[in-house]
Amino acid sequence: MRIGLLGGSFDPVHKGHIAIAKEAIKDLHLDAFHFIPTKNNPWKDTCVASAKDRIAMLQIAIDDARMSVDPIECDSRNNEKNYTIHTLEALCSAHPDDEFYFLMGMDQACAFEKWVEAKKISEMVQLVAFNRSGYPEDHQNLETYHFIKLDNQPMHASSTEIKAGDLSMIAPPVLHYASMHGLYIDTMIRPRLSEKRYQHSLSVAKLTAEFAQSNGADPLKGYIAGVMHDVAKELDHDLAKKMMKAYYPDHLDSSRPIWHQWLSSYVAKHEFYIDDEEILKAIEDHTTASTSMTTLGKCLYCADKLDPLRGYDSSAGIALCNKDIDAGFASQLIQFYEFSKKKNRPIDEIFFTIYKKYVKE
Repeated sequence: MRIGLLGGSFDPVHKGHIAIAKEAIKDLHLDAFHFIPTKNNPWKDTCVASAKDRIAMLQIAIDDARMSVDPIECDSRNNEKNYTIHTLEALCSAHPDDEFYFLMGMDQACAFEKWVEAKKISEMVQLVAFNRSGYPEDHQNLETYHFIKLDNQPMHASSTEIKAGDLSMIAPPVLHYASMHGLYIDTMIRPRLSEKRYQHSLSVAKLTAEFAQSNGADPLKGYIAGVMHDVAKELDHDLAKKMMKAYYPDHLDSSRPIWHQWLSSYVAKHEFYIDDEEILKAIEDHTTASTSMTTLGKCLYCADKLDPLRGYDSSAGIALCNKDIDAGFASQLIQFYEFSKKKNRPIDEIFFTIYKKYVKE
């Protein structure tokens, strides 16, 4: 069999990985193509996602029966750096009748002489280079190490850019998996928020997860809800208004500062593919609360109000919420009511229904 190989962290796998595999299968007439996620990449210190999660995302991304994931490096019992020479020696020994085509981008091909046992690798397998944006399309190493060169459109997709918030490069099913496992979302939201709002979101995520853990709710859901609760807080006003008209017309007359609780839920669902109704409901309730609060919703509401970054001593409230979130939630409603009365701030009528249910009753 003619088998293509592509190694890497795949943290996460992106559309470019799948596209280049398809191109290699076609141009090189391959019978199969194996993605090999590394356990300890020699070129990187750490991965955000675990090996288990990276393998799962690869399996979700694969859409061709000829493609598969080979966990040979992730299954290694040692924690040493994974060098390609060792992986290829194992594969060639186990499959002596197969012909392997080892792919790499021009970024790696241009530095191939630095790889451990580069010459030996070039003698064991057929090396294949593909174009990547920002790197030359030719290099002396292609001749020195007998590369085949794919004539692909330069690949610009990057796992680093996905983690920095470019969601166009990641397939929706993979993004759904990542979001629902709390992977990368802390950095994906960063371009959407000011630094102060961003730090507040991370702080609230941590505190919501803490409250959830203490009160029998799912801390992962708490973390996700906390990260996402303000993701639409700083949307352009005209865009926010347009979205409210389109998706939440019943709330369009609500105060502008609270629009984000609905819009953040919308963004979480439709841009990050978060489909857990408990998480989405908690986000929708985090500013005004509601008469149908879940335990997770109470955790997020209180974490938002008690965030230590707000600049006042919230330790007593945090301790109460960790002990009893129902009591902590009621306490926050009381504080909001008393603060609003003291400042002569208008209170929405719905608040009194909420106050009656969770405080008086």
